Amino acid sequence: MNLNYKCCFTGYRPAKFPFALSKNNPDYIKFENSIVQGIIKLADEGCTEFYTGMAMGFDIIAAEMVMLLKKIEKFSHIRLVCVLPFENQGDSFNDYWKKKYYDILKAADEKIILNKSYHTGCYQVRNKYMVDNCDYVFTWYDGQSGGTRNTIDYAIKIGRKVLNVNDNDIDGFALQTNLEL
Repeated sequence: MNLNYKCCFTGYRPAKFPFALSKNNPDYIKFENSIVQGIIKLADEGCTEFYTGMAMGFDIIAAEMVMLLKKIEKFSHIRLVCVLPFENQGDSFNDYWKKKYYDILKAADEKIILNKSYHTGCYQVRNKYMVDNCDYVFTWYDGQSGGTRNTIDYAIKIGRKVLNVNDNDIDGFALQTNLEL
């Protein structure tokens, strides 16, 4: 199958998750596994490119899962595209997230930089760019307001398929085109 669908990630920063983003946390392990299973399902259905906005939290974790799967021969064809709202986005991250950010950038298949420097609204511009250029939007979403919700609202408005791995037992993977927001 060679359909070449594209998918973008949108999700929370670390502080918005209802569980610690720690390898010792069973909820985090379930979270990572649901992301991997979702990416596998999308790849099996013809998705070949995964866009990440490279924010701390969901974006970076999902990108790491893509990079992990790319090491398996069956998934070596998938591509990771980093869509940066501005140059040096990761410079203000703490050391833990900054290292992850630059490791992913180094290994990514493509980098798209939308602006030279930060400006008000640049994250929304990035999110809109990703949704406009993808067939699927992949998220872990539990109803909180903010950028993730705005991105999902926009994706639904323009007819994108939204895949939310929160509260799904993946088989736990639910296609949701009209989330209750």
